Amino acid sequence: MQSFCEFLYNKYSFSPQNQLKIKEKTETEGIKALIDYLREEKLLTEDELLQAVAAYFEIDLFRHSKIKAVKNSKLQLDISQVEKYSLILLSEAEGEYLFGTLYPPDLFLEENLKFKFKDNIKFYLMSEAEFKEKKNLIYSNYFQLDQQELLSELGDFKKIDSRDIDSLKNIVEDAPVVKLLNKILTEAISLNASDIHLEKKKNYFKVRYRIDGILKSYYNLPAEIAAAVISRIKIISAMDITVRHLPQDGKMEFEFQNSNYDIRTSVIPTIYGEKAVLRLLLRNNRLLKVEELNFSSYNLNRFEKIFNYNSGIILLSGPTGSGKTTTLFSILNRLAAEKNNIITVENPVEYRLELLNQIEINEAQGLSFPVVLRSILRQDPDIIMIGEIRDKETAEIAVRAAVTGHLVLSTIHTIDSISAVSRLLDMGIAPYLISSTLNAVVAQRLLRKLCPHCRKKRNLKAEEKNLISEQKSKFLYQAAGCEKCNDGYQGRTTAAEVLLINPKLRQLINQQAEYGLLKREAEASGMISLADAAFEKLKKGITSWEEILRVIELQS
Repeated sequence: MQSFCEFLYNKYSFSPQNQLKIKEKTETEGIKALIDYLREEKLLTEDELLQAVAAYFEIDLFRHSKIKAVKNSKLQLDISQVEKYSLILLSEAEGEYLFGTLYPPDLFLEENLKFKFKDNIKFYLMSEAEFKEKKNLIYSNYFQLDQQELLSELGDFKKIDSRDIDSLKNIVEDAPVVKLLNKILTEAISLNASDIHLEKKKNYFKVRYRIDGILKSYYNLPAEIAAAVISRIKIISAMDITVRHLPQDGKMEFEFQNSNYDIRTSVIPTIYGEKAVLRLLLRNNRLLKVEELNFSSYNLNRFEKIFNYNSGIILLSGPTGSGKTTTLFSILNRLAAEKNNIITVENPVEYRLELLNQIEINEAQGLSFPVVLRSILRQDPDIIMIGEIRDKETAEIAVRAAVTGHLVLSTIHTIDSISAVSRLLDMGIAPYLISSTLNAVVAQRLLRKLCPHCRKKRNLKAEEKNLISEQKSKFLYQAAGCEKCNDGYQGRTTAAEVLLINPKLRQLINQQAEYGLLKREAEASGMISLADAAFEKLKKGITSWEEILRVIELQS
């Protein structure tokens, strides 16, 4: 019988190098790893891959079935089993249990399931999108906090004086507090939240999650719980539990479903008590390739020109949460090679790359951006990445490095790409140094994507026609909302403008030309503005007019 590798070679065309990699993956890591590899590298389309696996392993495709998944089935698998085996119990009918799977089941798993369910079982092969959709449907209430159960467990908290440090130190190690914080973390992760906000109010303790850039309230818990939960966060984040009148920053680690998360924690005093914000960072998160950044094809072609520079400064611009770091590391991931000595200075380190020398800032120990930057120029770097240019000293060191032949990558907080020039001037950098070192600025925003299952088409309103000509779009799509999405939206996409500094722009920068003149020249040389990039997404039905108004400042 031919192997799965031979089956693939006969069915599809692969280069000799890819054939060798496929064979190596199969022999050393197994079929699951091979399927993941084919998906990630896009050597086959999702449909081709599903057809091949289904044909070789004789397993039916889910999309060709008429199965309706049963929500909250009493017989559902534990979530840990779902994650471990990439397997979902879809439904049970007439003594047969129907499972959805991402991979062909091995004999060991099949026998275990037969033993557990004491009946016939049948598998259906699913795409990643189908698997995620059904998992969200079946387990939608799995993580949610049971407030009645919580209150019964934490009933004695009303007796605790939040000013009594010794009592708090004891109670934060108790099972109810540990369980509550873990529950909040697991729910936030399962909802793909980027941040958790824990806020003490006058009469309650508010829990909010930021999902796809939007903060949404989830719970109003008893106010008495706040001090213990915040204190628990402070202790495991290595903060001082006795200090309540000053802001504190820290970090903690959390493991969930075989994935490790680095969590940045920030606590500040408010009029009602302390407020904590937890930023969730998946430690082993796969870096996006440049072509996966959701740039338009036009902007992607301009973006690729960045890789022609061997020296100078490349900046990523945008507010917090606009995807700057992801784009920055997609560049570094492409540049990382044995021939390059790449040194990064970050606060904190979010992605870990083997070929990078990464330094994490620690202000408390005197390891600041300027201190580190003054030293790394003596480390013979080819490429330097600075987490953020935020002051004159950091900007001066970045310019000095660029002038002496290094490639410098960094982020800067400005409203658009042209404003990055003004920001450097405001920091006190001489115009001739900016014009001679700055090569490119990429400004970007993240827009929520409309759910393709429920979006609704509508005509342009009169006030919208002033900004959106009918040549750009005769109609728009708007959010509706269904069981498959979050208030009508699913995931996010990027709107970007790619400013490439040409000789004319260098001349204008050197002359300290005003913003309008710089922007006109940039657009004349091919730059598409953030607004126009967003309108392209609007025209294609990817995002909504309301989302553009929320995220991007439009000029009438």
